[in-house]
Amino acid sequence: MASERDYRSISPWTAEFVDPDIEAAFRADIEPAWARATHLALMVAALVFFVFTITDYLNMGASGQYGIVFFTRLAVSLFGLAAAFSARRFAAQLVNGMIPSVVVFTALCAFVLIIPYRPFSPGWHGMSMMAMLLGVYVFVPNRFALSIGMGLLGTAGFLWQVLTHFDMAANFVFTLLLLMAVINLLGGITVYRFNKMLREQFCTASTLREANERLSSEISARQRLEVELREMALRDDLTGAANRRQFFDQAERELVGTRRQGQSVCLLLLDIDHFRQINDRYGHVRSDEVLRTLMQTSRGWLQGTEWLARVGGEEFAVLLPGVGLSDALERAERLRQLLEQTPVNLVDATLYFTVSIGVAEAQAGDSLGMLMRRADSALHAAKQAGRNRVMSSGLVTA
Repeated sequence: MASERDYRSISPWTAEFVDPDIEAAFRADIEPAWARATHLALMVAALVFFVFTITDYLNMGASGQYGIVFFTRLAVSLFGLAAAFSARRFAAQLVNGMIPSVVVFTALCAFVLIIPYRPFSPGWHGMSMMAMLLGVYVFVPNRFALSIGMGLLGTAGFLWQVLTHFDMAANFVFTLLLLMAVINLLGGITVYRFNKMLREQFCTASTLREANERLSSEISARQRLEVELREMALRDDLTGAANRRQFFDQAERELVGTRRQGQSVCLLLLDIDHFRQINDRYGHVRSDEVLRTLMQTSRGWLQGTEWLARVGGEEFAVLLPGVGLSDALERAERLRQLLEQTPVNLVDATLYFTVSIGVAEAQAGDSLGMLMRRADSALHAAKQAGRNRVMSSGLVTA
């Protein structure tokens, strides 16, 4: 995106953006509206140019000279209508001023060429030329330099024709020159201010649009940061598992929901066996790999919406909604075996670890705290029984 300073760089000579890319962006921005406006303007101009065949006929009659004037006007008008009806197909050429310039230049040339054939006074031709110049400054869109160039060129051709074919007094010639100068000056000032105003409006709109985009981007970034912070607040940094806070919040809701639906729900508490010895022997960094391996391995074991939470140093919990005690024990045993067979690959060693698992099924009236205590009792019993096993209510799976 260009900066606001770049947008404000409008040439004082052409009333166009100094930066060609910004000028191209401006034209692309106004293209739909200008294509429609130029389409209508060219249609009106072509029809008005042709309507004057009536006044020509009233003053010239059905003469050979009138035939030249008539077919000249007809050709220019048809050319203008063709350009008007091609507006949508050639919108870019309309907006950059090329097609209107060709049409207007053709009309100017035709007007200047038929001056000797029309039996009007120089003053009448002068008024007609002022109307033609008005058309130049109206129908050539958003191109100040192009409009000025065509206006001056048409004026020069007109003056050459009238000075060549009419015998005029010096004061009349001076008046005609002054009128042509004034109409070009006023037309040029009007077109310059209009073109500059269009680009300044584009500057303002572009600056506001970019400010809105930056604001939207900042809002999106802040929202993403807020999501990340909430995730960080609910996730264990080391393993990526849910932390104790999230476990209690979500497990309480799931416990209530499964009860309302009349479903069973079981809780698993896992504890890594002899984790302190692993930590003492291999160090904190390597023992962290054990925790991460447990989490990564357990992900493939989890089903549906189940999730694993780290609720203590080496202690993890899983709530199993809709699972009865017997199924929970079978699943816990599969998890125990899976973890027992999973190696922890360190830089200079490979180690294996085991877990003890306590399983408890929620009873009528149990709170999450009560369910946790019964699962913790089962976990303690598994450890007392020799570790690396699953226990619940006196049941042991080794």
